Amino acid sequence: MICTVSLNPALDKYLRLPELRRGEPQEVVDVVTSAGGKAVNVSGVLRELGQDVVLIGFFGGYTGRYLLEEIAREGISVDPVHISQLTRTAFVVVEDQGVETEIVEPGAPVTVRELDSLRAKLRHAAPQADVVVLSGSVPAGCPDDIYRLLIADCGGHVPVLLDTSRAWLAAVAGAAAVPGCKPTLIKPNRREAEILLGRRLQQPEDFAAALHQWEQGGIVTPTISDGAGGLYGLHAGRVLRAVPPEVRRVNSVGSGDAAVAGFAVGLARGLAVPECLRLAAACGTANVLTRECAQVHRSDVERLLPQVQLAEVTAGVQSPT
Repeated sequence: MICTVSLNPALDKYLRLPELRRGEPQEVVDVVTSAGGKAVNVSGVLRELGQDVVLIGFFGGYTGRYLLEEIAREGISVDPVHISQLTRTAFVVVEDQGVETEIVEPGAPVTVRELDSLRAKLRHAAPQADVVVLSGSVPAGCPDDIYRLLIADCGGHVPVLLDTSRAWLAAVAGAAAVPGCKPTLIKPNRREAEILLGRRLQQPEDFAAALHQWEQGGIVTPTISDGAGGLYGLHAGRVLRAVPPEVRRVNSVGSGDAAVAGFAVGLARGLAVPECLRLAAACGTANVLTRECAQVHRSDVERLLPQVQLAEVTAGVQSPT
């Protein structure tokens, strides 16, 4: 079983139109409504890959009830914390030329009591899980170091995958993070990593230096996603780059969530880290082929997996492995 934690789920609305024109009334040509938020997205991909999932998260109001109904319909077990505020809505506007614009409401604030309830649920679930996935933004009412606290709640006996950004990632990946509260894996994208590090990542060796820095800070398997450029990961002193095949992009929103799900499935199945990276890259690419956000088809993942190329990054040279 994989346990996922969603502090900030969302009702996602995917809107397609020929062109977004500011200041003009427009009618969309296609609408897809779904349960979203990063951990919810991860949970859906896990189920598609045949993995048992328990999702813990905050849900409130009529949008929260809708999300719970949709999540249950996907066969995902949910242990919700019902909050007094309304679960947020997020919009993804996709234009015919492929430009994607995300418009996201801030998360509903949570109370100390509601946060304590979620942490108690995680402490109960973590010992029974093969992997725990913590992902997404954080609502008001949670401290910036909330993920450090949640990692500690997992007890140190289960791999913990963390996918977040900004101050929430810095509180865990930064030098000031408390020892013993580090995740097994982090997965910022290129832009998020550059913001965290305060420098540009342009060449493969730049990514390698960043990963080594985080490893020295106590993260066992740091990774960075670079979109179609692949997924970089460090394991046992080796920096690997999983490069997916070129595909025709339909919708890339949620590819990072699909990649996290792939890595989590690999760990739960006992795969070696290089094969986890390969599976993560295949899942991220499979998401690009669907019009829905953060959804994959298992058949696409299975077809793409053998096409993912794995190379080792060493001193500016990438060698096949």
